Amino acid sequence: MAAPTPHNEAQRLAELVDFAVLDTLPDPSLDAIVALASSIMDVPIALVSLVDAERQWFKARVGLDACETDRESAFCAHAILDDEPLIIPNALEDARFANNPLVLGAPNIRAYFGFPLIVGPDLRLGTLCAIDTKVRGITDQQIEQMKALAKIVVSQLEITRSTRDALALAEANEALNREADHARVILETMSEGVLIKNRIGKIVEANASACQILGLSRDVMLGMMPNDPRWQRLRENGTPYLPHEIPAIEVLRSGIPVSNEVVGVPDADGGTKWLHLSASPLFEPFEETPSFVVSTFSDITHLKSQQEHLRDLSVKANAANAAKTQFLANMSHELRTPLNGVVGVASALANTPLDDRQKRMVELIRSSGKDLERQLSDILDLTKVEAGELRLEAVPIDVSLIIQEVIALMSGACAQKKLELAFDNKLPAQQLFLGDPVRLRQVITNLVSNAVKFTALGRVKVTASPRAMGPGLVIDVEDTGIGFDEAQSQKLFERFSQADNSITRRFGGTGLGLAITKSLTELMGGTIRAQSTPEVGSVFTLDLPLALDRAVMPSCVSEDPAEICRDIPKDLRVLLVEDQLLNQQVFGFMMEPFGAEFFTATNGAEGVEAFETATFDVIFMDMQMPIKDGLAATREIRALEAKTGAKPTPIIMLTANAGENHRRDALAAGADLHVAKPVTQVAIGDALRTALATYGKALRAQA
Repeated sequence: MAAPTPHNEAQRLAELVDFAVLDTLPDPSLDAIVALASSIMDVPIALVSLVDAERQWFKARVGLDACETDRESAFCAHAILDDEPLIIPNALEDARFANNPLVLGAPNIRAYFGFPLIVGPDLRLGTLCAIDTKVRGITDQQIEQMKALAKIVVSQLEITRSTRDALALAEANEALNREADHARVILETMSEGVLIKNRIGKIVEANASACQILGLSRDVMLGMMPNDPRWQRLRENGTPYLPHEIPAIEVLRSGIPVSNEVVGVPDADGGTKWLHLSASPLFEPFEETPSFVVSTFSDITHLKSQQEHLRDLSVKANAANAAKTQFLANMSHELRTPLNGVVGVASALANTPLDDRQKRMVELIRSSGKDLERQLSDILDLTKVEAGELRLEAVPIDVSLIIQEVIALMSGACAQKKLELAFDNKLPAQQLFLGDPVRLRQVITNLVSNAVKFTALGRVKVTASPRAMGPGLVIDVEDTGIGFDEAQSQKLFERFSQADNSITRRFGGTGLGLAITKSLTELMGGTIRAQSTPEVGSVFTLDLPLALDRAVMPSCVSEDPAEICRDIPKDLRVLLVEDQLLNQQVFGFMMEPFGAEFFTATNGAEGVEAFETATFDVIFMDMQMPIKDGLAATREIRALEAKTGAKPTPIIMLTANAGENHRRDALAAGADLHVAKPVTQVAIGDALRTALATYGKALRAQA
């Protein structure tokens, strides 16, 4: 975008002509200033730009071959509209410059900092500008230094103009000396160290910061050569520079600036001081090789030490997290094994003739086991979320059906408390979404369970409706419970936290439910928010941008024995490879309704031997066993099938290892399914049906 024309453009152009500087030979003083500006700003390009009627012409330049560009694309044409600097940290985000050819093409400007050359009231001839090819900012100190340098540039132009008038020569020299003093003040007040070396690498100038950082006096440093044994330089990896590889010497040789080098030098205590260094060349008129090099540097020893400390802490934290994850995985296995026995026996017992009192007792066992499993799963889910190991499925799901299942699950608790439990379904009929049914059910169950828990009178209502914008849905869980205030809302989704301690005493809970709900919601790409009025009620809102799907969902399998065994032949030969006698007995009880012929092996080696000596329709394989684990046994069975050309036998990994990584390991070893303990008869029936559907008539019992 072309810049507006200054209101006094005619006067400004007349002043520029009066300076008689356009298309003149290079000025060493201005060359030095742009080199210093490049060093101060740590940028590859610095210019003294004069804006003419149709072009901008560069009186001095570092890092750019062109002598001029057209005015329409000139950043400096914008900078001369005001006395204040033009600061552009990111040209791509500025509408004035985003499509500028100097941004889209060479020199690929990203950051621009233009300091107007002010020669009179509302008169600006051009700029002293610093240009970078990467997005960046500028410090207040750099602004002040660049303003001062811009004043020096103006003074130099004034001096050049004044040389035409012998009567003004003395005044012009005085101004130059004054501005030179300013430059010296700037140099001496810079926090960065500055060294200037001549064409053979000898130090000819050093500022106070350089002396302080390097621990050497100015008298000692002046005259030092690159190969001085008192100043051995090291690379960041600790290896020494060869003399010709030293950054300043490389710049003198190539004429190309060096930026952001990390260099080590000896300190007074015999250790290493680390510097962040940049170097820029200075050229004399008509010279192709630099006459000087300006090196600027800062002490980053403390920062480097902190970085190393942080790296050590990160290594330790990762090790601790890995140990925690492994511990929880092991505890999951150890806890799920006895839990599988409790839930499995209760499930099998529920399908035997019982009187009412016994049925209630069995139901208490089952519900307690499921509650323990839920709390165990919460802790494991939290660990997997923290470790980034939780993976979501994207399969067709019937959200309405999932909510109905949750409503049915919670209906007993609501009936006991005499609460109304309602579902207002505003989703289109039979509308399916792509998502993870297990995790969505977990989120909805957590919210409805919380609502029921904290509501003594009134109702709990679940509403599902399409999103107002884009695909997906919104689920509101509303209750007339105890509610919470603004202060309590700040801790709602924190881990191991509840609104206050009295909540824990009155209602119990681990304080993990809402934290996991929030994490799972965010993993699904959604958001969760809560609104509440104390003693009136609360509304939790899920906003889930799930994609639409048109697939047909299967119906839910009930726990009725006839439904559990549906479509499963009665004469299956089933091998269970399991080292725990309790689990063998539990599994045997659960297999009774299926009418299968049931065999057991107590470790993976025995399982492989049984496979070699007999024929089975399905193998249920535990993962962790002595002598040979389930993964190794499964791989060996698959290898034997491949060797003999036998049709594959369905292998279902039946294990306390419930993590996603364990599921992947099981499938990679050759298992067809992975079923996590505690196992129910419904899960066994589903697994058998899946195996039958996968292998069809190849099963021995159907041959």
